[in-house]
Amino acid sequence: MPRSRTVRRRLTPVAGTALCGAALSVTQAAPAHATTQTVSFTYQHLWLTPEISTRVRGAISFIVQKCDHPNQKMTVLLRRTDGFNYDIGSRTIYCRAGQRAAFADQPKGTFEFELGKLDDGKVFKGTGTSSFT
Repeated sequence: MPRSRTVRRRLTPVAGTALCGAALSVTQAAPAHATTQTVSFTYQHLWLTPEISTRVRGAISFIVQKCDHPNQKMTVLLRRTDGFNYDIGSRTIYCRAGQRAAFADQPKGTFEFELGKLDDGKVFKGTGTSSFT
């Protein structure tokens, strides 16, 4: 029968490894560079979101949370605003909850979304989320 000191000596490294592994999995659950920003929008033709800054390469998206014209289309343009301002790309989505405009593999920098629609006199009101992962 093993002595209690021997058992304790053998279990200590195992317990330490398990504790470190658990701590590592908790800290890596959400990337440290992930950013989410919820915005409210009201616009008739064009509207710019607040800027979102990234420190590493990743995907940037705009997700509509709610909108008062769910059957109307809107454009979501991604623009880089640090250094030379230039348009990355544009997506057309419906202005309804859950619609996403995603732009994969973007370099680090500062970006903004430009929400647009046909200037037909209607005003779009709603909320959306800018996110970087």
